[in-house]
Amino acid sequence: MRAAPNQPTADQDEPLRARATDQERELALLAQFMRHDSVASLADAIAELTGVRGGDLIAEAGLDPSRANK
Repeated sequence: MRAAPNQPTADQDEPLRARATDQERELALLAQFMRHDSVASLADAIAELTGVRGGDLIAEAGLDPSRANK
């Protein structure tokens, strides 16, 4: 079956779907960040769900240089 004119084929559509998925993830992360008043608060919420320490998440992300080598 041929694609309609000016419509992407299945192969061409894959990068568009991947980009849309990435954008949806970024928007979901932004929404989570907006619910919290700081990076530390968000890190603590993530840490509570994953069983790690919020400070460790911040250090691993390189957001707190004083904790990076601890």
